Amino acid sequence: MKLENLQWEDRGVYRVAKGFELSEDCFTQIVEVKPKKEVGKHYHEKQTEIFVILSGEAVMGIGERIYNAKTGDIFICRPKEKHWVKNYSNEPFRILVFKYNYAENDIFWE
Repeated sequence: MKLENLQWEDRGVYRVAKGFELSEDCFTQIVEVKPKKEVGKHYHEKQTEIFVILSGEAVMGIGERIYNAKTGDIFICRPKEKHWVKNYSNEPFRILVFKYNYAENDIFWE
């Protein structure tokens, strides 16, 4: 799979592309937060997400912790943990997301 061949879905301040489907409720996704944009606080009731930072730098909040996330970092976000991202740079912030226990409409924005 090549990143340049993915089918992107624009969601305003970020865009997503589905990667590998491992099962009905488990897949990978690339999330790209656009330059100078932020993804607001939200959580998932059922999903666990593992974030692998592919490129860029941003400030990321998970639960009560705030991180200066950069290429090569890995984070876990458990169900009901609020999380958000602020990309202050002039470059996209790209994340490989492993989604476990995915459920349709399992996103709750603050």
